[in-house]
Amino acid sequence: MQVTRHRLYRAGIWALTAPLPRASRVTARHRLRAALDNRLVLAADHIVLSRAKSGRTWLRAMLSRLYQQHYGLPENMLLDYDNFHRRDAAIPVVAMTHGHYLDRLARHPRHGTRLRARPLVFLVRDPRDVAVSEYFQTTRRASAYKREMYDVDNAQSMFEFVMTSPVGLPVICEYLNRWQRELADWDHVHRLRYEDLRSEPETHLAELSRFLGAPFSAQEIAEAVEFASFESLKKKERENYFDSNRLQARNVDDPDSYKVRRGKVGGYRDYFDADQVAKIDRLVAERLDPAFGYNG
Repeated sequence: MQVTRHRLYRAGIWALTAPLPRASRVTARHRLRAALDNRLVLAADHIVLSRAKSGRTWLRAMLSRLYQQHYGLPENMLLDYDNFHRRDAAIPVVAMTHGHYLDRLARHPRHGTRLRARPLVFLVRDPRDVAVSEYFQTTRRASAYKREMYDVDNAQSMFEFVMTSPVGLPVICEYLNRWQRELADWDHVHRLRYEDLRSEPETHLAELSRFLGAPFSAQEIAEAVEFASFESLKKKERENYFDSNRLQARNVDDPDSYKVRRGKVGGYRDYFDADQVAKIDRLVAERLDPAFGYNG
């Protein structure tokens, strides 16, 4: 089982690097985890690339439901690399990645051509909403290990976090810009905006299924959208419905600790005053490639 071995290897990374000085173990953990993740990416049929907190869990739930319906799999399973493929070989292996060091691998003399030929879905979300979601992830869900890896400070205000954190808005904009440039040379890329998926989920899920060459009917797509509605997923998360820790509440009494939290388009504005919103919007206008459509 690829995923099981992968999790054991990741646990081993934490243990083996624990005795190292802080800076050394953080560097080692980043590189070793990325190497493991990229091994899975190279062996996958399809790739979903996204920045953290861009709606990947929601997309995973909808794709899971599509394959569940079509191939008769248990509905509490979540698509996780090859777990569906092991149930039915007709289901592709799907690697969902944040792309750490993946751009370097794409330039590898032996692996690069093969990697760039893979069908890849580039899932993006307004970086202002991503940054706010990162704040709640860091302060409500992330372990001490994760906070150390990304050098985040829980004592910062939300505005300070968004504007200056190592996982804040400037870094998110840079990530999106870098991958926009990188993917220009890839063969099969489907760009999917979270906001479009939210406004017309059935339309964009159908487009995605065609890109993946999947045989889903309009009825199956509509049912998957309903199954993975935000209220439905929050309820399932609260009840630990899925057989995966990817969709489990950190604290069932704290709505901001849920993996599925709000999903609101433009929701970042609810947390800041007018002057702060203006500064956040100005940063995005100055730093983000306008091709994403988030600068207006």
